[in-house]
Amino acid sequence: MLEIAIVGGGLCGLALANGLKSQALSFAVFEARPRLGGRIHSGQAETNGLALDLGATWFWPDMQPRIARLLGELKLPSFPQHDTGSVLNQLDPDAKPSSMAAEDMHGGAQRIEGGAANLIRALAVRLPAEALHLNHVLTALFERGDHIELHFLVDAQALTVKARQVVLALPPRLVEERLRFEPPLNGQLRESLRETPTWMAAQAKLVVAYGGPDGVDSAGMGRAAFWRDDGLSGNAVANHPRAVLGEVHDACDAIGARAALSGFFALSPSVRASFRTGLPLLAGSQLVQLFGPRAQEGETHIKDWAEEAWTCATLDLEPPEAHPAYGSRVLQTPTWHGRLHFGGSETAAYGGGYMEGALEAAGRLRREIMVSRVGDAAEAASC
Repeated sequence: MLEIAIVGGGLCGLALANGLKSQALSFAVFEARPRLGGRIHSGQAETNGLALDLGATWFWPDMQPRIARLLGELKLPSFPQHDTGSVLNQLDPDAKPSSMAAEDMHGGAQRIEGGAANLIRALAVRLPAEALHLNHVLTALFERGDHIELHFLVDAQALTVKARQVVLALPPRLVEERLRFEPPLNGQLRESLRETPTWMAAQAKLVVAYGGPDGVDSAGMGRAAFWRDDGLSGNAVANHPRAVLGEVHDACDAIGARAALSGFFALSPSVRASFRTGLPLLAGSQLVQLFGPRAQEGETHIKDWAEEAWTCATLDLEPPEAHPAYGSRVLQTPTWHGRLHFGGSETAAYGGGYMEGALEAAGRLRREIMVSRVGDAAEAASC
């Protein structure tokens, strides 16, 4: 029997596993996807080899000490988000965008060199390979007194795992929507799970890479990051009903050699689904309208998180209008006699929804587990 089962191989789950390893506690991590990382996911451009952040990207070291400290411990370098130059603002779809000065548009945000997935790889490599289990889809949990029974599907085959304690490092809405609990969770807990939006779950992200690894564009017309030569930061916003991309940002590497632009779609999940095959063309047309004809020469990557079964719950298809107030005390309280814990960035008291929140939640979970173990030891000693 396992001491601790962690369900969810994103940043929260992996950070918790690293913390438990340092305490010499036995554990296993179970992830439904064929990869680790959750909403942290980096692809790679074929043309210039650039790591492309298709999910979580930025952190703010002045306001988010946990991730800044962890990157230092792992010796993972970071660099400031490029904000130098003018910002484009498109209010009329039939007119050229206006340009405005807006230095430090991202408020001191930084990015991880080599892509945010480098953080996931660095955490995973410090864990025993036999403790990491991919393609394990949790379907049900049963309270069995001194342990919890977890039911998984692995390649369509049923698997049962027993653990003294269980951590669900998952988006709360997915926990409520997808998992069966015996006995059922109480009404207040279920309501809190449902009322906690999964940050960015309904969003789709575009990254377009330009030129080759030498930093020169394919037509030999100059630097691949051509917008910088034009005095533009790469930042753009589109505020009109026909906008395909609501915002665009520079996504180059630390020195601006390997070039890319990234953007978030302004279209709803249902509209994106109806135009799925045409999205690259539609987005490319808007980039040309913003940055000129050289913007159409890139290698396009799109990640629609609303189509990710292990990220987006049904309720998440209607995204919140603003950043939610995370940190529900109900979700920070273990249930089933202290054996079932809820994690993930959306349960964090600080930094909820961000990578910082995932680390804050991992720290809380480690403390909860230690308290629960002390209680178990005291109970055993009294028997």
